[in-house]
Amino acid sequence: MDARLKVVGGPLSGQSIRLARKLLIGRAEDCDLRIDSDFVSRYHCILLRDEHSLRLRELGSKNGTFVNGCRIGTNAIVLLHDDNVCIGEINFLVDLSPATEPTSSPLITEASSTGTGGFANLDDEPIPADDAAIIPPGSDPVHPPQREEDGDA
Repeated sequence: MDARLKVVGGPLSGQSIRLARKLLIGRAEDCDLRIDSDFVSRYHCILLRDEHSLRLRELGSKNGTFVNGCRIGTNAIVLLHDDNVCIGEINFLVDLSPATEPTSSPLITEASSTGTGGFANLDDEPIPADDAAIIPPGSDPVHPPQREEDGDA
């Protein structure tokens, strides 16, 4: 599955961000997508993509993360095609499609703009491979749901 975030509101409207396996969003220097805004926490939320789904986990930010107009909690939720995600003044539209081909770049922007407009390091820094490098201290990594075993007892 290919996943993109299309910026539909706020700075850099019209840009498209192709998601790799993980995308940590916040103001901190080590975030994959840095949004320079007083409404965005240092570690705001994380997106996790696998071959079947795209999940979003709020990391306890002060101003929250909204999906389709509803504030979400800290449990991971599955995002669907055309879901609207709001982080601070930025609105993203989720674009999911079947996988076409693997990419070597973990994060690609398709539109260009002069200046950063509040974003930084969209494609400068590779996304770390291990969970410990991307999840801030004190946070639990998000694990996929576990199937319950059918018991005949």
